[in-house]
Amino acid sequence: MEDSGRGGPDKRRDDQNSVRVTNLSEDVTEADLQELFRPFGHVTRCFVAVDRETGENRGFAFVNYAMREDAERAIRALNGFGYDNLILRVEFAQPRAER
Repeated sequence: MEDSGRGGPDKRRDDQNSVRVTNLSEDVTEADLQELFRPFGHVTRCFVAVDRETGENRGFAFVNYAMREDAERAIRALNGFGYDNLILRVEFAQPRAER
């Protein structure tokens, strides 16, 4: 298996079960996302994108589920959901392009 360069092949996110969440407030944390997404299934990973220079939240995140069905359920329930005075956009993440 090819190494992703980010901790080895077993540290890669599973794109098939990965949900991209956009329109997040700058105050949201990974713990907040765990709490929001956990009711739909086993969350294996939460990642909030931050600016490398400023450390500020970039307004989007990825949430990975163990099962694709759980990800689908979360998308149906949370896409368009009002959270922290913003309307979330929740969809399947696009597969990463090979670099």
